[in-house]
Formats: sequence, C-alpha cells, structure tokens
Amino acid sequence: MKINPVLLVITLALSALAGYGFFAWNGGEPYQLLIALGGSLTVFLPLGGLLALSSEERRIAGNIRALSTVFLMLEIISNIIFSIVNLATPTGYIITNGILVLAYILIGYAVIRAFK
Repeated sequence: MKINPVLLVITLALSALAGYGFFAWNGGEPYQLLIALGGSLTVFLPLGGLLALSSEERRIAGNIRALSTVFLMLEIISNIIFSIVNLATPTGYIITNGILVLAYILIGYAVIRAFK
C-alpha cells in the first residue's frame, strides 16, 4: 500500500471543510466542537482510503475503495443525523462513530491481509 501525499493533503482539507460545516450547522449547541472535530476525523479516514491509498494489486485497491465509499457515506449520514438531533450527552455520538471507525479499520485490515 502506498500513500499519495498530495492527495492526503487534499483529503485533510476536505475533511476540515466538512468539520467546519458541521461546526457551523450546530451553532450554539453544547457539543458543537465535539461534533465538528468528530465529523472531521470520521470523514478523514474513509476519504483518505478512497483518495490517497493505492496498491499495485488492483483487487486490494478496488476493495479498499469500495469499503471506503460505504463507510464514508455511513459517516456522513451519521454526522448529519447527530447534527439534527440535539444531544443531551455525547455518549451516543462517540460510541456510534467510534464503532463505525473501528469497524472500517478492522475490515480494511482484513481485506489487505486476505489478498497478501
């Protein structure tokens, strides 16, 4: 697996813009900063897998891109839902997005290991 640094910087910028969008959307909410930082991080990981990762083996690259696309959509939907709902405590947000990120990393690791 190779990481393209230029695309990784673009991915970082896109995820920062998404985080700012969640920050602006949740203006005045008690957990505005948490949702902004969480949204930025949870969008960065699958977006990085989608754009910045490459591999010599087309099977690995295709599977990682498909996996990253699915989890990117799940993370965006999750962050939109938590932006609409007023959170009494951040526990549900942290647990839900944490499980999604860890599942993405675990499945991605399993895909890479399966083809080597």
